Amino acid sequence: MRLLAPAVTLALFALANTTHAAPGGLDPSFGSGGRVVTDFNLSTDIANAIALQADGKLVVVGTTYTNNDYSDEDFAIARYNADGSLDASFGTNGRVTTDFPGLAAVASSVLVQPDGKILVAGGAFPLFVFLGNMELARYNPDGSLDAGFGDGGIVTTVFPHGSYASALALQPDGKILAAGTDYVDFSSEANSDTDFAIARYDSNGSPDFGFGSGGQITTDFERLNDDAFAVLIRPDGRIVVVGSSRDRLTDYDFAAARYLANGQLDPAFGAGGKVSTDFARGFDRARTAALQPDGSIVAAGFAIRTSGIHENFAAVRYLPDGALDTAFGGDGKVQVSFGSCCQFANRALLQGDGRIVLVGFADSESSDSDFLLARLNANGALDPTFGIAGRVRTSFGDLNGGAYGAALQPDGRIVAVGFQAYYPTPKGVQFALARYLSR
Repeated sequence: MRLLAPAVTLALFALANTTHAAPGGLDPSFGSGGRVVTDFNLSTDIANAIALQADGKLVVVGTTYTNNDYSDEDFAIARYNADGSLDASFGTNGRVTTDFPGLAAVASSVLVQPDGKILVAGGAFPLFVFLGNMELARYNPDGSLDAGFGDGGIVTTVFPHGSYASALALQPDGKILAAGTDYVDFSSEANSDTDFAIARYDSNGSPDFGFGSGGQITTDFERLNDDAFAVLIRPDGRIVVVGSSRDRLTDYDFAAARYLANGQLDPAFGAGGKVSTDFARGFDRARTAALQPDGSIVAAGFAIRTSGIHENFAAVRYLPDGALDTAFGGDGKVQVSFGSCCQFANRALLQGDGRIVLVGFADSESSDSDFLLARLNANGALDPTFGIAGRVRTSFGDLNGGAYGAALQPDGRIVAVGFQAYYPTPKGVQFALARYLSR
């Protein structure tokens, strides 16, 4: 995690940091001028994901640790009222932490069940070793662990080589899907080998033995590194998993796989259930995905510009059969630059009108590491009515900040979550939230 940075000036798009009542403007009714920051205990606190409750409250999850001691890294959850204030009825003053003794624990994903219980996924592992396990935790609406889920509210899933859960989804029948990475071989960076890892659980956290082998499946793209970052459930019960795949020739590419309800690869999708997409030889990775009503899939993340100099926001759209949709960007692919070097889209949101909001940040080790949002029309073109020429940049201060997660409220407002550094003050790094108007 890059946090400290020298201050630099970036004029491009700076004026998008506004509070006027226009699409992309900060919502003045949220927090302080549209922004909220939250400290857990003078610690490093990074928010990775957000989920909305039916009552309008916001559940934000991530990680917290102190003194760069990752062995004390814990799941961190905060719940906010609709106006951005902490919800005092949740945990202690709106905050909950969950310790996995002796392990570094990172919460990556969250969803709120119809009964109001909060499900969180991530992983816990020894210091600097990828031999940990997928971890799920379920909380009651007051923030206490749900004793009826797994072992005292926690479910540990062991893949043979170590694993991590990056994404969650809830089926209509109450079964739970977690997707992420199976670390097949991490003995060296040059020859590391990982696969998509998916696990399905019954509603009480026990493995669903009707899915794959013992409730688990792994998928190899016959390459070196295959990592899943998003999982989607179609209305017909088929499962879409999106991430990246790496080989020696083209480095990292976008990758997607589709499965039948029992976990078998769906032969009607791509080649034997799998597709991959290369932008240009370099590092291309999908970190998020959204399912359109017609069954098309929007996947987004980052890609190296053809020149090889910058990483841009990148998005693709796949038709239901896995082919690239040439009505999107002309060839199925779109890139968006904010003028920084290392721009990652971490969340894709699909509006009811078909427009697509991409949320992320510039991981540049500079003061231009800010919350970044772009809105695309359905054809992939930037929406000129949003922010400045389709882009919005939001700064919380002179040091690094960035958005890892986002959610779309029923009223169309966009909430982005991530972190903001305040070194060298005692505040450290805090959860950061911003809410934007969308119309």
